[in-house]
Amino acid sequence: MRLSPLSPRVVALSWGAALILWPLAWLLLAVAQGAGTAMAGGGWIGVAVPFGAHPWGIVNEPNVAFAGSRAALFLYWLAPPLLALAVAVVAPTLLPVPPGWLAEVGVFQIAVASSVLGLGVAARLGAADGPAAGLARFWGVPVPVFQVVSALLGVIVVQLAVARFAGHLWSEPNGPTRSRRLLAAVVHVFPPAVCWAAAVLALGWALPPGALLGGGAVLAGAVFGAWHWMPRSPLRPRPELTVWRVVAVWVVAVVVFGAAVWAGAPRLGHGTALVWGVPGMTNNVRTGMAVVRLTPPPAPKKPPARSTP
Repeated sequence: MRLSPLSPRVVALSWGAALILWPLAWLLLAVAQGAGTAMAGGGWIGVAVPFGAHPWGIVNEPNVAFAGSRAALFLYWLAPPLLALAVAVVAPTLLPVPPGWLAEVGVFQIAVASSVLGLGVAARLGAADGPAAGLARFWGVPVPVFQVVSALLGVIVVQLAVARFAGHLWSEPNGPTRSRRLLAAVVHVFPPAVCWAAAVLALGWALPPGALLGGGAVLAGAVFGAWHWMPRSPLRPRPELTVWRVVAVWVVAVVVFGAAVWAGAPRLGHGTALVWGVPGMTNNVRTGMAVVRLTPPPAPKKPPARSTP
């Protein structure tokens, strides 16, 4: 039997992949900031990925004036949304993937997560302390302008993933009818989003209305794309999907999502900085963050022994 996005086995695989790739999309926001600062001459020493606040790349900034520099504009403040935008565009359109349902649901879920979390939710969570706040402080960009533009980009690019994934509905009799496209979007997109929101609340974070509005707008964009666009037929049919592969993905998913929940849980009401380097005088560890070392602290340097005459 030929499978489609509405086959129970594919749906189960997609949900398991989402438990892996939605935390990865959240982590990539911090990775973008850390790697960008390193490119600008600073030091990348850790990450913070709280579920209820904007992720941070924990860095030693190159100098005390770095946050207001032109290099920081693109490599520090805008790096997270730009990477999320790039992933949401490139993954479903240009990324070469091997044939198989695991690759297809992987491309779909990482693109959707980057759109919903990276462009919809994170922009709202960064209003007080994040890219939106930094752009407002140093470049005079109003916070609502950044949030609206980010969400609109998410609404647009999420439709690329939906259109690609819905193309596999051509394996169904009569092809990807509008009702099937809508059902596929709802079944594959909304449960991961609800699971993420439930994890945020279960960990004790607040769920700001703005974050719901931003993420909800992108989810509405996914539904609109499913309703409006007639997808092309995929060039290659997907091979069969074994139950054991689905089970293996779910085993990995439980481990990965469990680690993400541990890293994203609040400690003393704030996020956690997971560091592997040594914070310097110009570190960006936020006020109230707990610091958890992932590596042993460096041994203190001994002064050189004095030679006796």
